[in-house]
Amino acid sequence: MATPLRIDDFKLFTLTCELRYKNAYLIYDKTGQILTDLRQHFNEIEVGTASPPQTSFTSEEGTFVLELGACRFTVAKAEKGAEIFAKHCKVYFETVMRHLNISLLTRIGLRYIARKESKSLDDSKVALAALRLTGLNPTKRFNSSDSPTEVLFRWEDSQIGAFFRLKAETTEIKTNTPLELRDLVQPIDKKIIGLTLDIDYYTAAAVQREQWEPEEWIQQKFRIIRKEADSIMEGGA
Repeated sequence: MATPLRIDDFKLFTLTCELRYKNAYLIYDKTGQILTDLRQHFNEIEVGTASPPQTSFTSEEGTFVLELGACRFTVAKAEKGAEIFAKHCKVYFETVMRHLNISLLTRIGLRYIARKESKSLDDSKVALAALRLTGLNPTKRFNSSDSPTEVLFRWEDSQIGAFFRLKAETTEIKTNTPLELRDLVQPIDKKIIGLTLDIDYYTAAAVQREQWEPEEWIQQKFRIIRKEADSIMEGGA
């Protein structure tokens, strides 16, 4: 019998926290001040794209996106804990909410995307099928494969929702390097084969700004994501 997969078998790809709110039109006046304030807390902030309704910028700590109706912070590494990530989110989100005068959050979400590489796509499909996440017997369906290549679940009530997806896939990463720079920077052409684990844990009800404590919420939800992922992949115990 195959050993069940656990979340530690996957390598974290990105961890993102996102806030949504009703369109905050102060963004047209306050984006520059938000960026100025963030420079006091984050290292080497650089603006990637900038337009009146959306600005993205990066720093050593992670990637920021500021939009008319949402803002998010993303990191590529958080190891097994989320303490530092949560601290950075607190600074960013409280700066945005203060300057844009946001009092009501229509959605708060924490998204965890991780990958487990394998030698071939068939190996990934076998690993996914071995988890038996549904009660379906392995048999050819719709004149296609014997087992699904992607499994998706969603749970939601009036307060909290969660999306869980496992997919056997090949991801292509390609970058083109200008001809004049190819002696210095080689173009990237890489395929990543494996299982992608994608979990989005979010609020389904609006939350008052003063009722939300970013550090506590993020760390708690991060622990729940890891615990529930292991439970699901181990058979739902």
